[in-house]
Amino acid sequence: MSLDISADTAAPPRRRRRRVAEYVRDEPLTSLAIAAAAGFVVVGGLNSPIGQAMLTIVGRIALQNAATSFIAGIVAGTHEKGRSDSASPHS
Repeated sequence: MSLDISADTAAPPRRRRRRVAEYVRDEPLTSLAIAAAAGFVVVGGLNSPIGQAMLTIVGRIALQNAATSFIAGIVAGTHEKGRSDSASPHS
């Protein structure tokens, strides 16, 4: 029995994961939002009425943006099988 290890049968290369420092440098606003959200949860902001109201507002905005992107993708023809072209793992 022979083991075929040719390039045709090799697993596809994995994408390199970015370090935290690279991510913060490349995406400063997203990094700030993630840090603020984590701090909010750790401090216990979800238990207060103001925290719940803020979560509701942010959730509605995120849901509206997701729905708008989904509909725009369908209309523009870039939405295919549940993924837009920008979400393709090969780009």
